[in-house]
Amino acid sequence: DASINFALAQSRAMQVVPLHVQVRDAAGRWRTVIPDLGFPAGKNKTVIADLTGKFLSADTRVRIRTNMEIYWDRAFVAATASASPVTVTTLPPVTADLHYRGFSRMDRKGGRYGPQWYDYADVSRAPAWAPIAGAFTRYGDVLPLLDASDDMYIIFGPGDEVALQFDTAVAPPVPPGWTRDFVLYTDAWMKDADLNTAAGGTVEPLPFHGMSRYPYAADETFPGDTAHRRFIETYNTRRVGRGSYNR
Repeated sequence: DASINFALAQSRAMQVVPLHVQVRDAAGRWRTVIPDLGFPAGKNKTVIADLTGKFLSADTRVRIRTNMEIYWDRAFVAATASASPVTVTTLPPVTADLHYRGFSRMDRKGGRYGPQWYDYADVSRAPAWAPIAGAFTRYGDVLPLLDASDDMYIIFGPGDEVALQFDTAVAPPVPPGWTRDFVLYTDAWMKDADLNTAAGGTVEPLPFHGMSRYPYAADETFPGDTAHRRFIETYNTRRVGRGSYNR
Protein backbone atom coordinates (compact mmCIF):
# COMPACT_ATOMS: atom_id res chain seq x y z
CA ASP A 1 0.00 0.00 0.00
CA ALA A 2 1.52 3.30 -1.11
CA SER A 3 0.25 5.26 1.89
CA ILE A 4 1.69 2.76 4.38
CA ASN A 5 5.04 2.74 2.58
CA PHE A 6 5.06 6.54 2.49
CA ALA A 7 4.36 6.72 6.22
CA LEU A 8 7.11 4.21 6.99
CA ALA A 9 9.57 6.15 4.85
CA GLN A 10 8.99 9.19 7.07
CA SER A 11 9.18 7.27 10.34
CA ARG A 12 12.29 7.27 12.49
CA ALA A 13 10.90 4.56 14.73
CA MET A 14 10.29 1.87 12.13
CA GLN A 15 11.51 0.83 8.70
CA VAL A 16 10.35 -1.98 6.44
CA VAL A 17 12.27 -5.19 7.07
CA PRO A 18 12.16 -7.32 3.90
CA LEU A 19 11.54 -11.04 3.96
CA HIS A 20 14.85 -12.70 4.77
CA VAL A 21 15.93 -16.27 5.53
CA GLN A 22 18.06 -17.24 8.50
CA VAL A 23 19.75 -20.48 9.62
CA ARG A 24 21.76 -21.47 12.71
CA ASP A 25 25.55 -21.30 12.69
CA ALA A 26 27.85 -23.65 14.60
CA ALA A 27 27.41 -21.56 17.75
CA GLY A 28 23.63 -21.75 17.54
CA ARG A 29 23.19 -18.11 16.47
CA TRP A 30 20.76 -17.14 13.74
CA ARG A 31 22.52 -15.84 10.63
CA THR A 32 20.95 -14.29 7.55
CA VAL A 33 21.78 -16.31 4.44
CA ILE A 34 19.18 -14.85 2.05
CA PRO A 35 18.85 -11.10 2.77
CA ASP A 36 15.89 -10.49 0.46
CA LEU A 37 13.43 -13.29 -0.32
CA GLY A 38 11.28 -11.04 -2.47
CA PHE A 39 7.59 -10.37 -1.97
CA PRO A 40 4.47 -12.49 -2.60
CA ALA A 41 3.22 -11.20 -5.95
CA GLY A 42 -0.50 -11.17 -5.28
CA LYS A 43 -2.91 -13.37 -3.37
CA ASN A 44 -2.26 -16.98 -2.43
CA LYS A 45 1.24 -17.10 -3.93
CA THR A 46 4.14 -19.49 -3.39
CA VAL A 47 7.54 -18.05 -2.46
CA ILE A 48 10.52 -20.24 -3.38
CA ALA A 49 13.94 -20.14 -1.72
CA ASP A 50 16.95 -22.14 -2.94
CA LEU A 51 18.67 -23.45 0.21
CA THR A 52 21.54 -25.12 -1.63
CA GLY A 53 24.75 -24.32 0.26
CA LYS A 54 22.95 -22.07 2.74
CA PHE A 55 23.27 -24.16 5.91
CA LEU A 56 26.14 -23.14 8.19
CA SER A 57 26.03 -26.16 10.51
CA ALA A 58 24.38 -29.54 10.98
CA ASP A 59 21.33 -27.69 12.29
CA THR A 60 18.85 -27.53 9.41
CA ARG A 61 16.26 -25.32 11.07
CA VAL A 62 15.17 -22.36 8.96
CA ARG A 63 13.24 -19.21 9.80
CA ILE A 64 11.84 -16.37 7.74
CA ARG A 65 11.72 -12.90 9.30
CA THR A 66 10.03 -9.62 8.41
CA ASN A 67 7.93 -6.93 10.06
CA MET A 68 5.41 -6.91 7.20
CA GLU A 69 1.93 -8.36 7.61
CA ILE A 70 2.31 -11.57 5.62
CA TYR A 71 0.35 -14.73 6.42
CA TRP A 72 1.75 -18.21 5.76
CA ASP A 73 -0.39 -21.33 5.59
CA ARG A 74 2.18 -23.94 4.54
CA ALA A 75 5.94 -24.53 4.39
CA PHE A 76 7.65 -27.50 2.79
CA VAL A 77 10.97 -28.69 1.36
CA ALA A 78 11.37 -30.23 -2.10
CA ALA A 79 14.69 -32.08 -2.17
CA THR A 80 14.44 -33.57 -5.67
CA ALA A 81 12.67 -30.84 -7.62
CA SER A 82 15.75 -30.02 -9.71
CA ALA A 83 16.03 -33.65 -10.84
CA SER A 84 12.52 -33.76 -12.27
CA PRO A 85 12.46 -33.54 -16.08
CA VAL A 86 10.56 -30.55 -17.43
CA THR A 87 9.49 -29.75 -20.98
CA VAL A 88 8.29 -26.23 -21.79
CA THR A 89 5.90 -25.61 -24.68
CA THR A 90 5.06 -22.01 -25.54
CA LEU A 91 1.50 -21.36 -26.69
CA PRO A 92 0.90 -17.85 -28.05
CA PRO A 93 -2.65 -16.50 -27.70
CA VAL A 94 -4.82 -16.84 -30.79
CA THR A 95 -7.37 -14.21 -29.74
CA ALA A 96 -7.26 -11.28 -27.31
CA ASP A 97 -10.28 -9.06 -26.71
CA LEU A 98 -10.31 -6.00 -24.46
CA HIS A 99 -13.70 -4.97 -23.07
CA TYR A 100 -15.45 -3.63 -20.00
CA ARG A 101 -16.60 -6.40 -17.68
CA GLY A 102 -17.07 -4.95 -14.21
CA PHE A 103 -16.00 -6.07 -10.75
CA SER A 104 -16.13 -9.57 -9.29
CA ARG A 105 -17.59 -9.91 -5.80
CA MET A 106 -14.85 -9.91 -3.17
CA ASP A 107 -14.76 -12.46 -0.35
CA ARG A 108 -12.29 -13.58 2.29
CA LYS A 109 -10.73 -16.96 1.59
CA GLY A 110 -10.52 -19.06 4.74
CA GLY A 111 -12.41 -16.72 7.05
CA ARG A 112 -12.50 -13.16 8.29
CA TYR A 113 -8.74 -12.56 8.14
CA GLY A 114 -8.02 -14.58 5.01
CA PRO A 115 -6.73 -13.07 1.77
CA GLN A 116 -9.13 -11.25 -0.49
CA TRP A 117 -10.62 -13.61 -3.07
CA TYR A 118 -13.01 -12.99 -5.94
CA ASP A 119 -16.04 -14.81 -7.37
CA TYR A 120 -15.71 -14.47 -11.14
CA ALA A 121 -19.32 -15.58 -11.70
CA ASP A 122 -20.73 -12.81 -9.47
CA VAL A 123 -20.01 -9.49 -11.17
CA SER A 124 -21.23 -5.91 -10.86
CA ARG A 125 -20.92 -3.54 -13.81
CA ALA A 126 -21.29 -0.45 -11.64
CA PRO A 127 -18.09 1.61 -11.24
CA ALA A 128 -16.39 0.72 -7.97
CA TRP A 129 -13.33 2.99 -8.05
CA ALA A 130 -12.55 6.54 -9.02
CA PRO A 131 -11.52 6.77 -12.68
CA ILE A 132 -7.90 7.18 -13.66
CA ALA A 133 -7.59 9.96 -16.24
CA GLY A 134 -5.84 9.52 -19.54
CA ALA A 135 -5.76 7.64 -22.82
CA PHE A 136 -6.54 3.94 -22.49
CA THR A 137 -6.43 1.23 -25.15
CA ARG A 138 -9.55 1.20 -27.30
CA TYR A 139 -11.82 -1.82 -26.86
CA GLY A 140 -11.69 -4.74 -29.26
CA ASP A 141 -8.95 -6.88 -30.75
CA VAL A 142 -5.60 -6.30 -29.01
CA LEU A 143 -3.76 -9.43 -30.11
CA PRO A 144 -1.00 -7.51 -31.96
CA LEU A 145 0.02 -5.90 -28.66
CA LEU A 146 0.80 -9.28 -27.10
CA ASP A 147 3.37 -10.50 -29.62
CA ALA A 148 6.41 -9.57 -27.52
CA SER A 149 7.58 -8.00 -24.26
CA ASP A 150 8.09 -4.47 -25.52
CA ASP A 151 6.84 -0.93 -24.95
CA MET A 152 3.65 -1.34 -27.00
CA TYR A 153 1.12 -2.79 -24.60
CA ILE A 154 -2.51 -2.83 -23.48
CA ILE A 155 -3.56 -0.03 -21.13
CA PHE A 156 -6.67 -0.96 -19.22
CA GLY A 157 -8.33 0.50 -16.17
CA PRO A 158 -10.79 -0.40 -13.39
CA GLY A 159 -13.35 -2.94 -14.56
CA ASP A 160 -11.65 -3.73 -17.87
CA GLU A 161 -10.85 -7.30 -18.91
CA VAL A 162 -8.62 -8.89 -21.53
CA ALA A 163 -10.06 -12.26 -22.59
CA LEU A 164 -7.45 -14.58 -24.10
CA GLN A 165 -7.82 -17.83 -26.00
CA PHE A 166 -5.06 -20.39 -26.61
CA ASP A 167 -4.99 -23.37 -28.96
CA THR A 168 -3.84 -26.31 -26.82
CA ALA A 169 -4.26 -28.74 -29.73
CA VAL A 170 -0.83 -27.73 -31.05
CA ALA A 171 0.88 -28.87 -27.83
CA PRO A 172 2.57 -32.29 -27.96
CA PRO A 173 0.89 -35.24 -26.19
CA VAL A 174 1.67 -35.70 -22.50
CA PRO A 175 4.02 -38.69 -21.99
CA PRO A 176 2.78 -41.53 -19.73
CA GLY A 177 3.18 -40.65 -16.06
CA TRP A 178 3.60 -36.94 -16.74
CA THR A 179 1.26 -34.10 -15.83
CA ARG A 180 0.72 -30.81 -17.61
CA ASP A 181 0.43 -27.43 -15.89
CA PHE A 182 -0.40 -24.11 -17.52
CA VAL A 183 1.50 -20.96 -16.56
CA LEU A 184 0.42 -17.54 -17.82
CA TYR A 185 3.47 -15.39 -18.49
CA THR A 186 2.91 -11.64 -18.29
CA ASP A 187 5.14 -8.58 -18.55
CA ALA A 188 3.32 -5.59 -17.12
CA TRP A 189 3.29 -2.56 -14.87
CA MET A 190 0.57 -1.70 -12.37
CA LYS A 191 -0.23 1.39 -10.36
CA ASP A 192 -3.24 2.26 -8.24
CA ALA A 193 -4.92 5.58 -7.56
CA ASP A 194 -3.77 5.85 -3.95
CA LEU A 195 -3.19 9.51 -3.10
CA ASN A 196 0.42 8.64 -2.24
CA THR A 197 1.09 6.70 -5.44
CA ALA A 198 3.31 8.71 -7.77
CA ALA A 199 1.21 9.80 -10.78
CA GLY A 200 -1.53 7.49 -9.50
CA GLY A 201 -4.39 9.60 -10.82
CA THR A 202 -3.35 9.53 -14.47
CA VAL A 203 -2.35 6.99 -17.10
CA GLU A 204 0.64 9.06 -18.12
CA PRO A 205 3.58 9.08 -18.00
CA LEU A 206 3.69 5.78 -19.89
CA PRO A 207 6.22 3.30 -18.48
CA PHE A 208 8.84 1.71 -20.71
CA HIS A 209 11.50 -0.95 -20.23
CA GLY A 210 14.44 1.43 -20.51
CA MET A 211 13.35 3.80 -17.74
CA SER A 212 15.59 4.06 -14.68
CA ARG A 213 12.69 4.74 -12.29
CA TYR A 214 9.02 5.72 -12.24
CA PRO A 215 8.00 8.47 -12.62
CA TYR A 216 11.09 9.11 -14.70
CA ALA A 217 12.93 12.42 -14.86
CA ALA A 218 12.78 14.95 -17.70
CA ASP A 219 15.90 13.48 -19.34
CA GLU A 220 14.03 10.21 -20.02
CA THR A 221 11.07 9.86 -22.38
CA PHE A 222 8.79 7.18 -23.73
CA PRO A 223 10.09 5.99 -27.15
CA GLY A 224 9.06 8.45 -29.86
CA ASP A 225 9.99 6.61 -33.05
CA THR A 226 7.51 5.97 -35.86
CA ALA A 227 6.39 2.56 -34.57
CA HIS A 228 5.62 3.85 -31.08
CA ARG A 229 3.83 6.95 -32.38
CA ARG A 230 1.70 4.70 -34.58
CA PHE A 231 0.97 2.50 -31.55
CA ILE A 232 -0.30 5.49 -29.54
CA GLU A 233 -2.35 6.89 -32.43
CA THR A 234 -3.91 3.51 -33.26
CA TYR A 235 -4.64 2.02 -29.86
CA ASN A 236 -4.59 4.70 -27.14
CA THR A 237 -7.77 6.45 -28.25
CA ARG A 238 -10.17 5.78 -25.36
CA ARG A 239 -10.07 8.97 -23.30
CA VAL A 240 -11.23 8.81 -19.69
CA GLY A 241 -11.63 11.92 -17.55
CA ARG A 242 -11.81 12.35 -13.80
CA GLY A 243 -15.44 13.44 -13.96
CA SER A 244 -16.80 10.51 -15.93
CA TYR A 245 -16.12 6.87 -16.62
CA ASN A 246 -16.36 5.90 -20.27
CA ARG A 247 -17.14 2.30 -21.12
